[in-house]
Amino acid sequence: MASGLISTDELARWLHQKQPVTVLDVRGKGSYLQGHIGGSVVTRWQDFTDGGPIKGILHPDSAVLAERFSALGITNETPVVLVSEPFENWGAEGRFFWMLHYLGHGDIRVLDGGYPKWKREGKPIALLPSRASKGQFTPLLRMDTAIDLEGVEACLNNDPDTVIVDTRGSDEYAEEGHIPGAVNLPWVSLYGDDGTLKPPDELRGLLAQVGIIPDRRIVPYCTGGVRSAWLFFVLYLLGYERVQNYDGSWWEWTDDPARPVER
Repeated sequence: MASGLISTDELARWLHQKQPVTVLDVRGKGSYLQGHIGGSVVTRWQDFTDGGPIKGILHPDSAVLAERFSALGITNETPVVLVSEPFENWGAEGRFFWMLHYLGHGDIRVLDGGYPKWKREGKPIALLPSRASKGQFTPLLRMDTAIDLEGVEACLNNDPDTVIVDTRGSDEYAEEGHIPGAVNLPWVSLYGDDGTLKPPDELRGLLAQVGIIPDRRIVPYCTGGVRSAWLFFVLYLLGYERVQNYDGSWWEWTDDPARPVER
């Protein structure tokens, strides 16, 4: 099993050969009902939060998360393919990758170019929704892939080994402010013009320009831990081993006006 990207051609071949796979469409119900990959089931990242006032925080009970993923047909053995719409879904495919990776799933693929590329290529499209057969997913937490508020605060105390990365747009970073010392790498900069991921060498160059290098700990954040999880996925794909997504992100950081904000 090997998590990473999957091309539209490879997914089409899997489906044609009826290879076991669970396809999650994370674009939202409205987009899904206008057309989707046959057999895919629709879901949204918000259904996996704790429902509290800080909207981005992942539900703390792994048993609850496992039950919700099992209801979508997820098992520990079957590959999962995430289908999104680049530029439009705030990196939701990354959020789902991070959640499943955090819970210990070993084979999670992101469809490169997403649903728009699938449609452009004239591949089969369904209109009727699919209902998932219940799976059985048992989590095995990778605790080192997440960081909480206290952990981020600790990073501010002269920790030269850590790079905090704000993945929001440059206007948000400048105008709303950001966590002190955070560098800015907008999440959309990781896509090519066609919505596929940029080539590895180009990505490494972008990352290095803001100090994101493999031997440092990387802590991405955004507004609610979604765009930052897209960077988490890209860094995972490139082999960066010390990455922790801050799911509370800006919503949590600014919940207390006493926390420092840099402009």
